Amino acid sequence: EMEYAYQGELVTPSRCGRMDQACAFGSRPVVMTYDGEFIDVATVRVPRPLHLLVVDLCAKKDTVEILSKLQSCFPFAKNEDERNVQALLGPINKALTGAAIDAIEAGNVEEVGRLMVEAQKQFDAYAGKVCPSQLTAPVLHSVLRHPAVAPYVYGGKGVGAGGDGTHA
Repeated sequence: EMEYAYQGELVTPSRCGRMDQACAFGSRPVVMTYDGEFIDVATVRVPRPLHLLVVDLCAKKDTVEILSKLQSCFPFAKNEDERNVQALLGPINKALTGAAIDAIEAGNVEEVGRLMVEAQKQFDAYAGKVCPSQLTAPVLHSVLRHPAVAPYVYGGKGVGAGGDGTHA
């Protein structure tokens, strides 16, 4: 079922990746690791409540353009910005995701929030340079910085392809 869904994704303009297939696991939190050929799935243990808000910013983004620019950095980077995107979506992402899983499993929701902020900072610094027209995300950043929101959250970040769309 997941393979058919992925094959369907490949014919859409955005050509989304395999991670969208996590939906097949329902409301159970999982971490999916894709090594280029196989997907490994492991359940993430959540020992205390972790409340996430998913917010529709009522703004626009062009996911097709974002993914096209990010995908153009692979498999061979042509400049420093593209090498930085490869690092962002490779070792930087792996380290931040691993730390977030550890924080979730330890019940450290404050650290989860801090890691979300760090992930957004890294995304802005590296991905934003290859697609500034879409990834500057002024609406997202205004919400994340809004003083009325700050007392109630530990952190926030864009999700999916990034930009000003729906975010957690």
